[in-house]
Amino acid sequence: MLEVPMYRVNGTRAQLADLLAKVPVNSWVWSVIEFDGAGQMPSNYSTLEFQKKIREQPHGLVLTWSEILKFSETIEYTIDCLIIAVSSIDKLEVDKLLADDFQECEVALRAIDSTEWILFSSSQTLLNKLEEAALQS
Repeated sequence: MLEVPMYRVNGTRAQLADLLAKVPVNSWVWSVIEFDGAGQMPSNYSTLEFQKKIREQPHGLVLTWSEILKFSETIEYTIDCLIIAVSSIDKLEVDKLLADDFQECEVALRAIDSTEWILFSSSQTLLNKLEEAALQS
């Protein structure tokens, strides 16, 4: 697990789409467990409606790879979020994830207060690529 600043040395911001661009095409189960930010939310929800929808789901908002990519492209600004990928939905335990227990995850991306990203991957190679995406301009 790595912590990296959300703002790069040159002042640009590492966005969710920048991070996901480094993840290979996959068939993992993706879930948005928490989200606060600005942009076009799915189904034209307001941010508050979207947050409520996420909380109502036992596994967060479960998405496919193409759906999480599409979501990331519509986000203009991330304040806080927790987005994870697991190999199967039975590994998606929200309480553990909210406590930053990512052992069952393939990938976990957490934004904290518009200041940093916490990055996790079960693959060291992918974790290195995520770190590179966060830091490069």
